[in-house]
Amino acid sequence: MAERIGAAPVRYPFSFVVAGDSGAWPDPTADAIFSQLTRQAAALDPVFFANLGDFAGPGTRERHADYLGLAEALAVPNVCVVGNHDLDDPGGREAWAEIHGPVNYEFAHGHTRFVAIDAAPGALGEVDIEETNGPGEEALSFLDERLAAAGEPHSVVLMHCPPAFDGRFEPHPEWGFADEERFLEIVRRHEVDLVCCAHALLFDQHVRDGTRFVVTGGGGTGLCSHFRGICTPGEGRPEDRGALFHAVEIVVHEDGAMTGRVHQAFGGVRFEF
Repeated sequence: MAERIGAAPVRYPFSFVVAGDSGAWPDPTADAIFSQLTRQAAALDPVFFANLGDFAGPGTRERHADYLGLAEALAVPNVCVVGNHDLDDPGGREAWAEIHGPVNYEFAHGHTRFVAIDAAPGALGEVDIEETNGPGEEALSFLDERLAAAGEPHSVVLMHCPPAFDGRFEPHPEWGFADEERFLEIVRRHEVDLVCCAHALLFDQHVRDGTRFVVTGGGGTGLCSHFRGICTPGEGRPEDRGALFHAVEIVVHEDGAMTGRVHQAFGGVRFEF
């Protein structure tokens, strides 16, 4: 998949679509929602689609086969990032390696380098609600080294669990990893343009030290009931976070600018950023 993305003709602007948390466990309703999102994503004709984790829970070969069947609607490359529920099964890592390859990998398209890392919290899907683990030493070293070696002027990081950002996901502290200092330092030092995550069952985006962080956890598994409507607080505001089933289209322009559109399942563009 990564080779196909790198070999594809480059035309600006180009786009890619991200979604996450589409299948943390077997659920026909989640499958139906994700299938609709793949159809909507395919109609956008992106360069690639990235699932940011928790799509084949508990991580058996059979569940990965189920996911690949759902993703057949995508004519474009489909890259996957490992999530914690993709490792619930004791053989989860072996199944991942057999079907998807490494958990840390990279590819480029045009002037943008993409680095995917293993940020699946905990072990075998077990999340410590007091302190969620983020990317380990191997993933952080890979990220630092590959960003340092990248010849492209722009970069995007793809991962499952986002940083905690000082309680941004309350009342769900387990939705962000608290040991975030080194990760954020690497992102800041390499001037990463965009970090795409999932894990939190909502849509969220904000800018920290010049890097935009997008969280897309509305792929079908569930939504956070603490967020009223699609946004909180109030009706319709703020439009930079909320609970809705969705995928996010990122458009990359020739000058390096990146814009986003949130596509609601069974609907249209809910908002842009």
